Amino acid sequence: MSEPATAPEEITIPEDWEPMPIDPNYTAPGFRLLKYCGVTLNNVHLQWGITKSLEQFQGRRSDVIVASFPKSGTTWLQEVVWRVTHHQPTAGEKGPKTCLEYRFPVLESQPQEKLMDMVSLSDMTDQRFIKTHLHYHILPESVKTSGAKVLYVHRDARDVCVSFYHFSRMLNIYKYRGSFADFRDNFMRGEIVHGPYREHVQGYLEHSDTVLCLTYEQMHQDRGSVVRKVADFLGVSLSDADVDDIVKNTSFEVMKANPDTNFRQWEDSGLVSGTEEGTFMRKGVVGDWRNYFTEEESEAFLKWRNEEVAPLN
Repeated sequence: MSEPATAPEEITIPEDWEPMPIDPNYTAPGFRLLKYCGVTLNNVHLQWGITKSLEQFQGRRSDVIVASFPKSGTTWLQEVVWRVTHHQPTAGEKGPKTCLEYRFPVLESQPQEKLMDMVSLSDMTDQRFIKTHLHYHILPESVKTSGAKVLYVHRDARDVCVSFYHFSRMLNIYKYRGSFADFRDNFMRGEIVHGPYREHVQGYLEHSDTVLCLTYEQMHQDRGSVVRKVADFLGVSLSDADVDDIVKNTSFEVMKANPDTNFRQWEDSGLVSGTEEGTFMRKGVVGDWRNYFTEEESEAFLKWRNEEVAPLN
């Protein structure tokens, strides 16, 4: 992946996209937040032609799609899904193309095949495993009508906010340099990439009759149960030994040490900077929000989180 090459003033913004006020806390050259169908995206999504990609995408019954709001446990669930369906960490030999980016192409970033020598989603002939951070209402209609299996993971919003803050500081196409309080307030206003948050979670939970909805906290507390739910949902038969092996090999510690899952290649490529913020897989804990929210701030944030919101469509 690469940094955006076009400065904001050079972008032609279509009528169905809305420019958002420039936030000086994002210090990467050319970075700009934009709104599309009620969702906050950015200039990279626009430059990569996300609307055209979504229009052209054709879902297949055999597709398996892992969805989430960023920093909610996506990588963790992806690896669980892969091991459930393959009964092993990767197919074939180890190497650059066994990392999650190759095993789970990103739905909204299809140009990555040009940047990373990947096969496009449309050209894949084997079963496709796909990752997305898109809101449910802007997923291609064929995802919803094809019989594709969609799994969604969500997390305590306070931990999501903290993790996304650090990630936004690490990611070199963002280079966020505001305070945590600034970021938290933007998070609550939906002025962060893939916001608004509450509507994102609600959109998937409202379709839990067809979407398998899991939580980060469940994966911490009883990953064996989660593995079995995933297997049942995907129609995969696992032995107790299989479940135990998957649980063992999807611990945070094992995945952080595994080059196929720790995204260290993002540091090597310059996409993220391994600074005091940590690495792509930072802590993997429940409750880190306590180090960032006062009791009053936590109560106000939870009150906001639990308010009813109108669905996006």
